Amino acid sequence: MVRKSLLLIMTVALLSFAGLAYAAYLDGPTGYAVQDIVFQIQPGEYVAGFDRLPDGNFVAFSGNRIVKVTSDGNVSTLYTFNSPVYGSFVKVRGGAIYFGESSNGTIWQMGLDGSNPQLIGTLQNNFDLEFNSLGQAFVSANPEWAGQKVFLFDGMADEIVIGLSGYSGPLAFDGSDNLLYATAWARGGDSILRFSAADVASAIGPTSLTQADGQILASSISSPYDMELDVLGNIFFTSGGTLYKLANGSAVATGFASVHNPYHYLTTLRYSALDNSLSVLIGGDTVGVISTLTPVPEPGSLLSLSAMLTCVATVFRRRLCSGIKRRP
Repeated sequence: MVRKSLLLIMTVALLSFAGLAYAAYLDGPTGYAVQDIVFQIQPGEYVAGFDRLPDGNFVAFSGNRIVKVTSDGNVSTLYTFNSPVYGSFVKVRGGAIYFGESSNGTIWQMGLDGSNPQLIGTLQNNFDLEFNSLGQAFVSANPEWAGQKVFLFDGMADEIVIGLSGYSGPLAFDGSDNLLYATAWARGGDSILRFSAADVASAIGPTSLTQADGQILASSISSPYDMELDVLGNIFFTSGGTLYKLANGSAVATGFASVHNPYHYLTTLRYSALDNSLSVLIGGDTVGVISTLTPVPEPGSLLSLSAMLTCVATVFRRRLCSGIKRRP
């Protein structure tokens, strides 16, 4: 009985450590474990932006609500709009949640618990918001459908920093504060562009940058929805039902993970440097799904764990047997 219990403990530990659990919604690459958080949404709701909260839970834009989603799929409403809106982004920074919607173009800020919601500005057809290391906020938007732009956003005199082609695309900043932008439905095809931090700083003022000022990191990609960088400078982006990876220094993006159901799609993407994981929001069903891909140890590490568990089991068995022999 003891031997069977030890075997069970070792098996569960190895399977958990290796991340061999089946993922119901997302096919992850070799070497990654996938964990799905499935949460209920109201009929007709569209799940759009989301982000991680400091406590390990998530906050998401679901229909006309901003909701907190716990790791076990429980949902609580933090904020509700008075009328239906089309959510664009959710961003957590410091002790605040920032969120925007493109129906009216409003951008909001509130506490992590949903307290003190405030309208902080308006940018029509806003799509994405990112902060650089200086705390400056940049928003991609297409006001009046007059052309896609990146704005320095302060809620008052929002300034055009970059003029671009196509519709609204995602933003990101790398470790050197260079601004990355992925075009969407641009004339001539879509690309991932990098604008140097110095050029972006120089465009804050009377002048602005154009698409030609950006360095093309990758071309022939298909309308990215969201984009993130990891600590190694690799770029990840979502498009349709696929999560792509553009390795640092490469000019060709490759498929990294994909959804099972062809009627599902990937929206917002979030990276965590704490465990090098990627979380992605899946839409297109009667439920919302947040799938997190986390790297698992190399096979050598698993062999070491197995050897360690075997050693522990052997010592435990010997001590148990010795104890039995000493009994009167």
